[in-house]
Amino acid sequence: MRILGLIMLCFFLVKCAQPSEKSNQIDKAVEVRYAKHFKLAQYEHYTVLSILQPETGKVEREYALVKKADKSFAPSGMDQLEVPVKRMAVLSTTHIGMLDAIDALDCVKGSTDKNFISNKQVINGINAGEIVGFSDETAITPEQLLGNEISVVVYSGFGKGFPNENKLKQLDVLALADYDWREEHPLGKAEWIKVFGFLTGKEQQAMAYFATVEKTYNKTKKKLQNAKQRPKVLVGSLIGESWFAPAGESYMAQLLNDAGADYLYKNIKGTGSCERTLEQVFKDQQATKLWINAGATSLPDLLKQQQKYGLFTAFTKGKVYCYTHNSNYFWEMGATNPHWVLNDLAIMCGQQKGGKLHFYKQLER
Repeated sequence: MRILGLIMLCFFLVKCAQPSEKSNQIDKAVEVRYAKHFKLAQYEHYTVLSILQPETGKVEREYALVKKADKSFAPSGMDQLEVPVKRMAVLSTTHIGMLDAIDALDCVKGSTDKNFISNKQVINGINAGEIVGFSDETAITPEQLLGNEISVVVYSGFGKGFPNENKLKQLDVLALADYDWREEHPLGKAEWIKVFGFLTGKEQQAMAYFATVEKTYNKTKKKLQNAKQRPKVLVGSLIGESWFAPAGESYMAQLLNDAGADYLYKNIKGTGSCERTLEQVFKDQQATKLWINAGATSLPDLLKQQQKYGLFTAFTKGKVYCYTHNSNYFWEMGATNPHWVLNDLAIMCGQQKGGKLHFYKQLER
């Protein structure tokens, strides 16, 4: 009987030491409606963040986001990331905008070069030596990250692994690819704020912020979807000898359509850019009412770039707009706030009367 009792006691202790079956069951689904390149699955003791490869849609990396007290419950076979992350490096200004929106900038201890940043809190942190600024991710050393006690580096994945990623992993520093820039829907870009919410313990703030953005964006879109007159719009400028404009299935083309515009190259297939010669664009733009993203701060500046711009219809009417007067602010906050970009485009297209432009400015003579 004594032996049997010892066996039963050992069995009981083993059972108690094992995570319950419930801990391996999804406790609460995290809705991701627009973004195509990440998923979040919430379990009782941890959350699984899956990063999906944009080209194939397959899982590229998985991370178990787990609190310190629950580490024993984290599944094997995937990287463990202790949350909330206290010290993070973010290598795109878009990441700064998302963290700012959920009041989580205090965790930023490494960032992209300050010359590309608009946020004063981050700039001041770099100037004070509290945040390390990285000019180039290929030049980042493990010693810099360890010296600043950074546990995760969020970078814009370009189909390749992060430099020294395996060595960093051995030192408990994880690299996380952010593919918000590959999203085709404006709300898909903004939805990546949920990733930053779960990383920083601000998931409720992130969900609430996105819900507000989604509601405002769709309300404006619905109001403009039956616009009777849609002005024809030209986008882009010459880079070298070629004109690059958004293809018809791209992020910007979607925004223009939702804003009540008739985008010049809306019928060109593709989610990236389409390439044209100056001669082709000059012929195509004859009936355009508006030119945006011209890549200049004034009309004289445009003429310095190319004298033939002075013959463009929108130029002669003075209907040229761009965000270049404050490019850092646009790139930092635009992805997080597509409803602001949509509002700007609707005002510029004449679909909304009055109101203030958030990012854009009309180029002056």
